[in-house]
Amino acid sequence: MRKYFLVSMMFTASLGLARAQDGFVAQSGAPLSYNVFDKDGKTFVNPAPDVAGSPFLKDDWKLATLVASTNRRYDSVKVRLNLLSQEVHFLDRNNNEMALAKGYIKEVLLPGWVPGEQLRFQNGFPPVDEQDGNNFYEVMAEGKLWLLHSSRKIIVTLKDEVSGIVNKEYRLYEDYYIYDGKTMQRVRKEKANIGGKEVKFKSIDALKKAIDQQNVL
Repeated sequence: MRKYFLVSMMFTASLGLARAQDGFVAQSGAPLSYNVFDKDGKTFVNPAPDVAGSPFLKDDWKLATLVASTNRRYDSVKVRLNLLSQEVHFLDRNNNEMALAKGYIKEVLLPGWVPGEQLRFQNGFPPVDEQDGNNFYEVMAEGKLWLLHSSRKIIVTLKDEVSGIVNKEYRLYEDYYIYDGKTMQRVRKEKANIGGKEVKFKSIDALKKAIDQQNVL
């Protein structure tokens, strides 16, 4: 019995070490919160306090599921997505805001805009239009063809020609792309190439429906 107890303790300790080496340490209590080692996260300090607006997809914190580049999955993490830096922010066990290094997280599952909806963001796609492999895209359709929604923010400077006052603000830019497993095709207004054919559409929902239909052929 004593031998069995010692083996069990060693096994439990090894599991704890393996979990710690992956970067996140689960804390007690519900919902779960996580602490990130210094090598994987950094304390967030707003680099542009004089800029109007917000760099985030949503300002409030949401319980999300994160999938790391190692395929480890972490549930019920309080996060928000930075559309300026394309980084995932989270709250550590002391409620400090931390920013994870680019590339550490490859997928984010967030609550949607309406009850019961879930938004899925993923990176790792080919560079396109000044966006690199670390840029997150909302996955709207997946299969032979993917429909991806790009949301990114930049800081723009506005000058009042009369008063000379200069203001800065975050500005959102959005684009849609069709990914065929190799290349990214930016969707033009009301037309796209689907399965080698030019397809006209009047809404993104109609485009998604056309891609879903192509994926089941």
